[in-house]
Amino acid sequence: MHTHFPYILFSNNELEVIYTQQDHDDFLHSLNAEQQQNCIILNNRSEYVDLAFNVIVPLSSDELVQRITQYLAQEGHCCLTKISHLTPSQAFDLLEIK
Repeated sequence: MHTHFPYILFSNNELEVIYTQQDHDDFLHSLNAEQQQNCIILNNRSEYVDLAFNVIVPLSSDELVQRITQYLAQEGHCCLTKISHLTPSQAFDLLEIK
């Protein structure tokens, strides 16, 4: 399986929007092997996969809300407490990923 760009890559408490193979490589280069094992990719087809692009158990809506709102707060966005439920497509919309 192959995931097309763009996609969201979650690692521990980090989130990175990946637009190119170079973005992917650069982000993974900053992680150790253990951190890479815990990476989760959310692709633009609302599928959750690991770094080998094997389908994995999706994040719950609560987990997705927590990770997306944490990222947006770090980016300086406000009024995030109103977000209580997110679908994968809504996460892409919130992050303005096209």
